[in-house]
This record gives sequence, C-alpha cells and structure tokens, in this order.
Amino acid sequence: MTFLNPTNLWFLSFLLIPIVFHLLNLFKNKKEDFSSLILIKELKKTSMRSIKLKKIILLLLRILGILFLVISFSKPVSNGFLHGWSVPEIDSRLYIIIDNSASMGAKNKGKTFLERSKHEMSSLIPEFKKTALISIFQTCPPKMIFEGYSNDVNIKQAIKSVKQTESFDNIWNTTVSIINRNKINQKLKECILFSDLMHPTDSLFSKSINDFIDWKFYFIQPEVIEENLSIKNVSFENRVNTLQQLSKVNTRVQNKSISTRKNIPLELIFNGQRVGQVISEFSSNIEKEFQFQAYPLAEGILHSKITIPIDSYLSDNSWFNTVPVMKQINCGIVGKNREEIQILEMILKSIDPNKEFLNIETRIQPNLNRLFLDEFDMVIIYNCSGLTKQSVKDLDKFTKEGGGLIWFEGGSDNLPNHESLYELLNFPRLIGEINSGQGFFSTEISTEESDLLQNIRVKDINRELPKVFKYIKIETNKDHIIHWNLNNMDPFVIEFSNGGGDIFHFSSTLNLEWNDLSIRGLIIPLMYRLLILAGTDEMNTSSIFVDDVKWISLPESKLKNKWEVSSPSGQKEMIVPDYDLEGIKITMTNELGIYQVFSNGEHITSFPTKLHSLEYLTNHLNQDDINKFIPKDQFRIIPMNKNTSGSFAEIRHGKSLWKFFLCASVLIFLIETLVGLPNEKNLK
Repeated sequence: MTFLNPTNLWFLSFLLIPIVFHLLNLFKNKKEDFSSLILIKELKKTSMRSIKLKKIILLLLRILGILFLVISFSKPVSNGFLHGWSVPEIDSRLYIIIDNSASMGAKNKGKTFLERSKHEMSSLIPEFKKTALISIFQTCPPKMIFEGYSNDVNIKQAIKSVKQTESFDNIWNTTVSIINRNKINQKLKECILFSDLMHPTDSLFSKSINDFIDWKFYFIQPEVIEENLSIKNVSFENRVNTLQQLSKVNTRVQNKSISTRKNIPLELIFNGQRVGQVISEFSSNIEKEFQFQAYPLAEGILHSKITIPIDSYLSDNSWFNTVPVMKQINCGIVGKNREEIQILEMILKSIDPNKEFLNIETRIQPNLNRLFLDEFDMVIIYNCSGLTKQSVKDLDKFTKEGGGLIWFEGGSDNLPNHESLYELLNFPRLIGEINSGQGFFSTEISTEESDLLQNIRVKDINRELPKVFKYIKIETNKDHIIHWNLNNMDPFVIEFSNGGGDIFHFSSTLNLEWNDLSIRGLIIPLMYRLLILAGTDEMNTSSIFVDDVKWISLPESKLKNKWEVSSPSGQKEMIVPDYDLEGIKITMTNELGIYQVFSNGEHITSFPTKLHSLEYLTNHLNQDDINKFIPKDQFRIIPMNKNTSGSFAEIRHGKSLWKFFLCASVLIFLIETLVGLPNEKNLK
C-alpha cells in the first residue's frame, strides 16, 4: 500500500491525544463517601475490573478511529504500476501517442476509435500533476502536436486537431523514434499509446527496448469490432484488356464478424456504372472468392471499383483499380533488310487487317547507330547489328518513358552486344549460338502462372509450340521473368522492364532456319498479346499504398505542359515535372480511391491507391503477445471503456482505499460511542 498524499500522515501525531487523556485519568483521584467498607470491597470484585477493561477498549477504539481517519485523508492506494510514497513529488515526463491510422476509423457505438481516444485522452491529462511536462504526438504523419503542461489552455485544441487518415501507422517504429528524439532528464518517464495494436513489433523496436528500461508504457486499446466484412483483394485476370474481350475480375471477401452475414450484395462498377452484382451469404471468419466478367465500356483508362455495403469499418469496403483499355498502338518494326521484316509485317496485318488499332511503320537499318522512337508506343527490333552507345541510350530513353520493346536475337556475328545494353537496360548477356545439328529443341511453357500465353485462343497449345533449330544462349538474372523454355531449360522468351517499359526478349528469330514458330498457329495470337502488353500504360496505372510516392513517366515532348493531379475527393494539385528523369513525382496520395493525371487539361492517365495490408482489422495484441518484446513490469494494457480515466488511475497508482478507511473510521467511532455510554443499571 502507498499514499497519494503522504504529507497528511503527519496527523498521526493526533494519536497521542487519547493516550494522554487516558494517562491523565489514571492519576486523577476523586473522593466519594460510603456508609460501609463492605460496599467498596464488593464494588472492587464486581465492577472495577470491567471499568478498567472498558477504558482500555475505548482507548484502542479512539486510536484506531483517528488512525483510519488520517490514513483516509492521506489517500491510500494498493500497490500499482508506480511504486513508492514519493511518486507524486517526482519530476515526471509524459509522452502521449495517438494512432490516427486507417484502422482507428472503425466505429463502435456511433463513434470511431480515434474519436473515443481523443475523448479519453482529454480525461486522462488531469490525472497528472501540473508540473509534469507533456508531449502529444500523432502517428500519421508522425509529428508532435503539443508540448506543455496539463493546465495549458491550448491542449484541448491540439487534441481536436488530430484528423482521421487512411494511412499505415507503423506504431512501434514511430514510438521508438519519438522516445529517442530527445534526452529525458526527468526521473519518472511514462508513455501512453492510444492504438488498436493489431500487429507485433519488428526488430527495430526489439533492439531498442533495452534503452527504455526506465520507461513505463500504457496501451489503451478499443474493443475488437465484432461485425465487419472486408474486401481482401481484387485482381484482373486478364493482363490484356480490350473492348472486344471480357475483363475477368477476381475478388476475395472475408467475414470477420462473429455471426453469419446474409444477403450481402457485392458490386462491380466500371467508370461509374454498375456492370455486375452478386448477392451472397458469408459465414463467420470465412473467405469467399468471386469472379466478375464484363466488357470495358470505352477505350483509355478503365476505372474499376468493387464495393460491399457500409459497415463498422469503411476503409475495407471498396477496392479500386485502373486498367488500360487499348485503342490505337503506334508500332515500329526495325530490321536489317526488307526480307527479314516482311514476315513481321504479314503477322501484324493479319492481326489488324482493317488498321483499326495498329499503326505500323517499318524501318530498314543495317546498323543501329541511332534510333529515333519518339512517335512509337512500342517497337519490334529484329536481328539487330551495329549497336552503338548512343543507340542504347535511345532505347533506354524510349523504355523509361513507357515504350514497349520486342527483341529478337539472331546471328552470331552480332555477339557480343554493346556493353551498355546490359548496364542500362538490364538485357541478358549473350553467351553464344547453339545449333541442334540434325535434331531440334522442343519448347515448353515455364510455369502455369505465366500470363504471356494465358488464354491464347489455340485449340491445342502444346501441339502449336515451336521446334527450335538454332538459338542464342543467354545468361539471365533475378530480374528476368522466364515465360518460355527450351527442353534443355535454356530460356526461349523472357520478360523484364526498364523504367515504365516492358521488354520481351526472344533468343531466336522467326527465320525457318532458326525455328518454325512463324508457321505455327500460335504466332498470331502470341504477337497480338505481346503488342498489347508492350503497348499498355501498365506502369503508370499500377496501384500504390496510401501515402506512397507515385512516379509517372512522361514523353519528352510533353514535359513542358501544365501537369495537374486530381485526388479522389476532387482536390487538384499542380505538379512540376522532373526534366532530368522525365516524369512527375506525386507525393500527396493520402486518400483511398483513384487519382487522375491531366496534361493541359487533357486526361492522360490514372492510378489507384489501396489500403495497407496491416490496416485490415484483426485481433488486438494481448498481454502475452506484448510480453514477448516488452518486459511485463514495464507495461500495462487498459481497455477503453466508460471509466477509462478511473481504470488508468487505479492501474497507475493502485486501487483507491480511502473510502474503506473512512468508513472503517466512522464505524469505529460509532462503536466507541456505544461502548462509552453509561450503564443505567450500574447507576442505580
């Protein structure tokens, strides 16, 4: 037991008062006249002993009454998190960290976790003495919003200024950086965290906890939401999307509720129009997958949204995607002579005989000393030779701006390529020409997950795989995706990227001396898919997490334009391009939804933001979970309830006992009064 007002214990000196009076009464004699000594002897036998015992009992009751009354005024408490009689007199330093990440937007009883945390924070601050220096921090973005004392008039306004965000908090690393920001000289160091604490710490906090051995932590947690449905993932099965092809949208929904949810509608929306809906039942703690199919509504950038009904947590009720839907592609074919590129022209014209979406231009360049590719969306380079450092720079610039490249190797006279091709564009290194002799090499698809040959409309794709007679052996690295192998496991087709552009690399040409791919039924749908994949704006439209930086690659010709970004809520921001890197960097991505990019008022591209995977609601950390990385004598978990401040005070200092001692004191004085009453029979 300890005392919040230990100075009141000096009143224990009042215990001397009943003792002094008792002693004085012992020496006080009073003469009484009696008619006979026989009566005195009888009184001594029957009453004197009981009178003395009664006086002693009264003395003890008075001492206990005064003792309990003084203890009550000294505010006794049971042993709490803080020990010692002098705790209130110690210089103290208090850090309060409030989590305003996305998950704190979950609602219960009509208020979000953040709103309730701000209310409870205001009620806790008076629990600290006026000389305690208080610093209040928010987590998203991490910053100090107040520093001062509990009686500062600005503290309430600072608490109100904390806004709900859709961001990821990284609460543990934020706590480490906050505590380490300044050297604390006060003896008593306390840190209060208002957070749902759903995920354990990482190695940074675990390594730093040894530096915090003199800190006391209080984790104030809201309850777990018992009714919540969340969209866990949405993906387009088709990497290629055109107006003539059904877009397949795979969706995964999880029910985190404690009960079954019935008749839940799940909707697919394209460009603001509902194009699909399913109504389903979700059992508790079960995930279900769905696949929507719909045709894109128009060319350009498709804005897609999957939604479920509003519940206790809004941030996981929607999922946004942006997908390029192809229109016209400006395609260039570069080769050494007319004969070599003629086969490619025939294939492309077979793909688009009416020239509806392919604009084809051919160039004959025996030596690739320069490449001027600004007007192309994608380029096919066939059996090149004479590469120079400048031509590699042209390719580097073209692909970094988002241009696609299909590259056919062929001819041992071209080995090796210019060294900068490997350094700048991450090309595979060429080892040498391999000849099958009298036989051939068969080919096989590397993995079932490869989207290069996915949904190719061929009756039997295995029968259409080509035979290879010659190829260029290459050395790949970890950044290369192998889509197609020879039967000796050497790569036949690989994919890699450079900036915003995709590069598809064939280790063999379409010459019949090298392989028979050109006469297979596979070649036309394969080239169609390659054109779409290489010509799409896939990098610029890819999603990012909320608050991540988004890089948009721009063509050099448009760098001087007026660039503007519109947020999902409609707020617009002017962006100055980076002329050296030829793109724009978008940093204000703090909303969930689809951002749109405009050039001179014309819509150019869009990209979505998504909720961080660690901001989906899950079970909160308990005592045992936190004890794995913080010693149990350094922290306490306090549930957020109607009397959080009272629970905090009891845990911090111990349970208040003054009412018990006050009642005990009153009861003792009542007993003393009853015991001290004169006996009417004895008086007679």
